[in-house]
Amino acid sequence: MNILVRRIPLLLLCLAVGCKSAEEKRAAREAKQAEREAAIREQMHANVPADSPLQKVTLGMTEAEVQAILGAPTRTSTHMTGKQFNPWNFSGRDTMRVVYHWQGIGRVEFSAGSWGQRNGAILCYGDVNEPGSGQ
Repeated sequence: MNILVRRIPLLLLCLAVGCKSAEEKRAAREAKQAEREAAIREQMHANVPADSPLQKVTLGMTEAEVQAILGAPTRTSTHMTGKQFNPWNFSGRDTMRVVYHWQGIGRVEFSAGSWGQRNGAILCYGDVNEPGSGQ
């Protein structure tokens, strides 16, 4: 019985340290995710002029929200990404891209998944020479 009484404080101390460690790991993971999203947001408008209406498009906007800002696209296209062939991409995210083109403005890429997911706008390209019709 005496041994059990001695080990209880040690056990409680280990549990307390373990919980703090889990909280620190969660905080570090959230900070890393926020840093990653900030880098994606910065990269999203890297090729867009400051006076372009594409600057109003933000990360994760749906296709309908973008069309409300820019109007109906002149043309749309799709293409697969390399994640389509990744056997470890169990969630099926970002396996396809849907691209909306606006003549004289540029284009916006939307991420789509293999299970019908729509993940929103991820890239904008400002191009005043965008033909808007077949290439």
